[in-house]
Amino acid sequence: MGNETDITTSAIDTNVSACVSRILGKDASGYERITLNKDPNKSILVGMKNANDYSQFHFGAGEASIIEMVSQIEEADDNALILIEEIENGLHPLATRKMVEYLFDVAKRKKAQVIFTTHSEYALDVLPPKAIWGCIDGVAYQGKLTIESLRALTGTVSKDRAIFVEDEFAKDLCCEILRQYAPEILDQAEIHKAGGFPYVVEVLKHHNTNPTIKNKAVAVIDGDNPPLAESNDHVLELPEGAPEAVVFGYIEKNAETVAGLVQQRCQCPAISQDQIVATIKQVAIDTTDHHLYFVKLGERLGFISEIIVRRGLCSIYVQNAATELAPLVSSLKEKLND
Repeated sequence: MGNETDITTSAIDTNVSACVSRILGKDASGYERITLNKDPNKSILVGMKNANDYSQFHFGAGEASIIEMVSQIEEADDNALILIEEIENGLHPLATRKMVEYLFDVAKRKKAQVIFTTHSEYALDVLPPKAIWGCIDGVAYQGKLTIESLRALTGTVSKDRAIFVEDEFAKDLCCEILRQYAPEILDQAEIHKAGGFPYVVEVLKHHNTNPTIKNKAVAVIDGDNPPLAESNDHVLELPEGAPEAVVFGYIEKNAETVAGLVQQRCQCPAISQDQIVATIKQVAIDTTDHHLYFVKLGERLGFISEIIVRRGLCSIYVQNAATELAPLVSSLKEKLND
């Protein structure tokens, strides 16, 4: 604004500052807006660091864009439709995640409908599958697709085959099954999270009807899903039941036998096998959500990472479930070698 002196300086609304502080993870109460009196549409943001002011041209981590977005959103009427293009532009990945969490609050508090586009996994992480739509060749598909999954759908993959699964746990379990029983497939195939059932089936259908992709993919769905609405011989199924419950159920039932393996593969040599058995039994008793088995067991075995526990128990289950897993392994070999 050059050397203009006919200006008005105003503090950022306290509610806006509070929202911005949560997104940025730092105090945002020192921000102000400087506006030209002769043209109120022209303004810049300034901040304060120690005794010195600095303009938005020296802001970092997308501070200015967050302040502008939050200011406009907070000024919007209730029941508004809010559209944001590429929400992650200029934002730190953690700020992107916090921004989406803020939008959840806005949707509830102001009864607003919020639609944003993104290329960021951080923005997708906090959304339920039904809130995510991917546009593939002009067709919209609902479900929690990863960026890697979208690349696989359009044939842009680094390996020859694709396996679509529902979530991170199913990905780890399928990877372990292939590692132990069909390593030649693991060398050729990429495993992608494609969202829960039935989204994963829709993703598979699109992939396999894409004329530019020569090799068919398969989907491996969880064993607790309802029957398919229409038959698809490229949709395979894990053993009956929720995969987390199946794996942990095996470990709990055979705790005395596998305690030594748990001690080794979950990296807790200082915990006695008797204590491991007792801990597994206790987690089985007081955990009502099967998704929490592994994080709880990790905490009680000395705050071990959930990932280490999950992968360790999957490897033990797969090692001892060759007969149960044989039909799935056979189908994977057949379909992926077509």
